[in-house]
Amino acid sequence: MGWGGLLLSLCALAAAGCMRARGPSGREVRRDPNVVLAYVSCSLVPAIEAVGEQFKAQNRGKSVQVEGEEPGRLVRRIQGGEVPDVLICLGDAEIGLLEREGFLDQGSRQAIGSLRLAIVVPAGRPIAIRGPGDLRSSRVKSIAMPTPGVTSLGTDGKHVLERADIWAKIQDKLVLQKTALAALEQVAAGKVDAGIIYDPCPLLKAGGKIGPESVQVTGHLASAEERPARAHVVLHKRSPNALLAQRLIRLLQSEETKPVLAEAGLLSEAGGESQR
Repeated sequence: MGWGGLLLSLCALAAAGCMRARGPSGREVRRDPNVVLAYVSCSLVPAIEAVGEQFKAQNRGKSVQVEGEEPGRLVRRIQGGEVPDVLICLGDAEIGLLEREGFLDQGSRQAIGSLRLAIVVPAGRPIAIRGPGDLRSSRVKSIAMPTPGVTSLGTDGKHVLERADIWAKIQDKLVLQKTALAALEQVAAGKVDAGIIYDPCPLLKAGGKIGPESVQVTGHLASAEERPARAHVVLHKRSPNALLAQRLIRLLQSEETKPVLAEAGLLSEAGGESQR
């Protein structure tokens, strides 16, 4: 090979070294190699930002950039070609869809905590709803929850209600919403008699427009031992900073993050409630 050919080969190798990843359309994904980009379900943003500060303290010169939105919007952004390093959200519906479509590395998925499902009513006029069977009461005329199959909360809620042999018997009462936030807003505004939420509800801890004083938890859909709703972190298949992102995943699973995640209402995967 002549000098000209050698120079061309070296230039090609150098260009390849700069290329971090390619998006679904084949476009290069270039980002700061010292920053982990995390797409996070809006309800978990405060907790993940706090873990990001821990990550920054432990990894000099490295940081976590958190972008939080409703899970459905994050799904559409990724389907549209955006490439975060990790996706973090509650439940299985959104992550499961992106895994099946080939965007996420299924083998990297890790649970970082779990929640119970609760029954919530508008504050000031609580109805005695202690368990799923009470949803059949004639006093309960409307129940808000997110649409199953589209949202994780809706899917988890339907699963528990089916196991309790209640789901088919309350179809005429259901007021299905596109998002968990929309369902909670229906309850807070007194437009429905009851709703299904995660408990403790991260949306009430996220500093949004719905305050905890506007709703009241009166019961649960399952026993304390049953926690069907889990929060997961998973790596994007084309993450340009995969090795650094894996450090964040390990940190999210560590003992030192349990108090931080507990502030978002997440229970420890090891069993029992995380230390506060």
